[in-house]
Amino acid sequence: MIDVQEKKRKIISFLEDNGPSLPVRIAKAIQMDPVFASAILSELLGTKQVKLSHMKIGSSPLYLIPGQEQRLEEQTENLKSVEKEAYLKLEEEKVITDEEETPAIRVALRNIKDFATPFKFEEKIMWKYSFTPEEEIQKLLSPPQKEEPKEVPKAWEAKKEEIKQIKEEAKKVENIFEEKTQTKKTFLKQIEEFLESKNTKIISMEEVDKKKVVAKTESENRKALLFAFNKKRISEDELMKCYKQAKTSNLPYHIIILGDLTKKMNDTIDAYKKLLKVDNLNT
Repeated sequence: MIDVQEKKRKIISFLEDNGPSLPVRIAKAIQMDPVFASAILSELLGTKQVKLSHMKIGSSPLYLIPGQEQRLEEQTENLKSVEKEAYLKLEEEKVITDEEETPAIRVALRNIKDFATPFKFEEKIMWKYSFTPEEEIQKLLSPPQKEEPKEVPKAWEAKKEEIKQIKEEAKKVENIFEEKTQTKKTFLKQIEEFLESKNTKIISMEEVDKKKVVAKTESENRKALLFAFNKKRISEDELMKCYKQAKTSNLPYHIIILGDLTKKMNDTIDAYKKLLKVDNLNT
């Protein structure tokens, strides 16, 4: 008979020594079949003795003991390229203003939840490196101290009050998880709103920049591959690339453009056997 409590003690001991680990490594360490080991890990999750990372290696998250979160830095080589870029930038700068970053970095920051913490400062979406001390964050947000006027006491009192107010504003940091609509919409934001009107949501990003968005979507429990182009026309070569990528993913696909397709392109689309739908973003 399996001594479950003993297995739990071995799991905790293994994680204490090795840090965040994959379930298959844990199963091997306690000499159990992965299925049974996963059941015991689920019990430890339920009692909050262990927790799961947001990042994944392959399709598996990492198990860790509460308090080991910073050791996830040891696994950042497994981040996707754009997520690794966002991680390194945030680790170096400590604080990042969301609206100043490219769409790809903004999406990546929302995906690396183990390392990026969102907050609002002076009505702007900001990101801080999760393991940076709060005192250091406040210093980075605070403006430089102004020099004290030596011979104008009344003016100094006014400056002193102004500095005090600025410091108070710097302390008004509020956690947020959704971005407010900006006056000038990005292409990605346009796509998100268009899909929302079609009762469709993005479940994962494959590629994103100012000219093109490739993502997996879901509508009424049906998954599809979305190709959105920030232009009025697409070429037959681009259409062929969409077809091949969707075929590799074994998914139906959906193309969004800013204009209408020519008769020739419509005839080309009809020649493809795979399910295809093309929308005009401006309609």
